[in-house]
Amino acid sequence: MLSDVDVDELRHALGGVVLESAYMERVLRTAFSALVGSKYAAVVDGRLAASALIEHCEHITKYHTDVPAQAKAAVHAALEACRDANRERNRVIHDTWATRPGNVVVTLPGARESHDVTVTVRTLAEVTQLADQVAHAADALKAAMTEALGSGPMLLEDQLRQELGHDITSDPGS
Repeated sequence: MLSDVDVDELRHALGGVVLESAYMERVLRTAFSALVGSKYAAVVDGRLAASALIEHCEHITKYHTDVPAQAKAAVHAALEACRDANRERNRVIHDTWATRPGNVVVTLPGARESHDVTVTVRTLAEVTQLADQVAHAADALKAAMTEALGSGPMLLEDQLRQELGHDITSDPGS
């Protein structure tokens, strides 16, 4: 039943989450390459989901000897914000949607490990706020990484793509 929810507004709100999530993933790939310190990290990061990129960036940051302790704390805080935003993004994008009266939508999580049903009520404004949360998390990570390593390493991720003249795909035949 979509009578109480403006479908165009819902599409716009969800589209905002998707666009900002793509931006966050791009920043995560850039951070990963910068932390690894090689343009060839782009070969690996293109195969990693956002959650794996976050986890790997956290682990590398923990042991990175060129990043001062204060900068490590800022990077870890930004990665935690990315983790939280990505978790919420996954719920909004992957859960099953249903609309209810009162201009709200409910989602039913698709969890393989549980048969429990949890209903989450969201307004369109909350979905729009999630897009902002994702964007702010990405911006915070970009700023923290630039502060930690400078702007040069943040350009490594694109270097191999520019040299090859195309994106690196996850297809082993490319």
